Amino acid sequence: MQPRHLAFGAFGLVLALMSGCAGPNEEGDADQKPIVGVSIFPVADLVKTLVGDEVRVEVALPPGASPATFHVTPQQLRDLRDASVFFMIGGGLDEWLTALPEASEADARIVRLSDGIELLAEEEDLEEEAHDHGHGHSHGSGNPHIWLDPILVRDRILPRLVDGLTAAFPEDSDAIGSRASALADSLAALDGEIRAILAPLEQRAFIATHSAWTYFAARYDMEEAGVIHAHPGQEPSSRDLAALIEVARDHGIPCVFSEPQLGATAVRAISTDLSLPTFLLDPLGGPEEEGREGYFELLRYNANQLVRGLGGTGA
Repeated sequence: MQPRHLAFGAFGLVLALMSGCAGPNEEGDADQKPIVGVSIFPVADLVKTLVGDEVRVEVALPPGASPATFHVTPQQLRDLRDASVFFMIGGGLDEWLTALPEASEADARIVRLSDGIELLAEEEDLEEEAHDHGHGHSHGSGNPHIWLDPILVRDRILPRLVDGLTAAFPEDSDAIGSRASALADSLAALDGEIRAILAPLEQRAFIATHSAWTYFAARYDMEEAGVIHAHPGQEPSSRDLAALIEVARDHGIPCVFSEPQLGATAVRAISTDLSLPTFLLDPLGGPEEEGREGYFELLRYNANQLVRGLGGTGA
């Protein structure tokens, strides 16, 4: 593929796609801008920071959808036919994105951001792998939720984003590199903010809806003591729920955390049985999700939710 010069007029297309709409005077301009395809919103927001407001970033996963059960739509194939590069997490989270370039006839490189990272085990990898449920992350692939650790993002994900963007748009490499340096500093500052938010917590163990928070917990000296959906896309059995209730009692868990991308039936069952309140954790966020409209807002939001739930400071 021949790289195209963005002239930073190319980068506005990202914002148009992330917002999912364009004004009457913006549609024509957007059609002239290069496209970057991204599987999930948090990564798209980081890409937008690197390229500014003049690229169209197509986020494949719609707000509120789960990567475990998502299917690419014909409209997305049309939207992405001219994409210059695709970014995905990998590790079994978003393999459906690999079908986009070929199906949309896009001549574009796919960048797996988890390549070269030794993924941690997640709950379903620790269970017997006798059954393939056909949903969720690939068995044995490891935990793909690497974007929820800002230091891992700074040290491992950000360089791959920069490499992918500069390969697609080499004439803008200096600007991308400059923005990457500033973003790295901001991620280090975000890490400090999160540590300060979590510092008052004495209760560091929690039960999550699924194993999205393993990297976050490891970074901030917390314990993901159990997860409700070991296999996203499939409801837990009564035996699984009974085991989780015992974990909650053993650890003195004060609340249960739900997620907007997964069903709340099992969360309600556990919270009702233990008479515990529920609080929301969101691994994905979105441009119209209040308090979670960007990567930095999303991480701060979740840190504050953990304090509200585990510290007993929420309503």
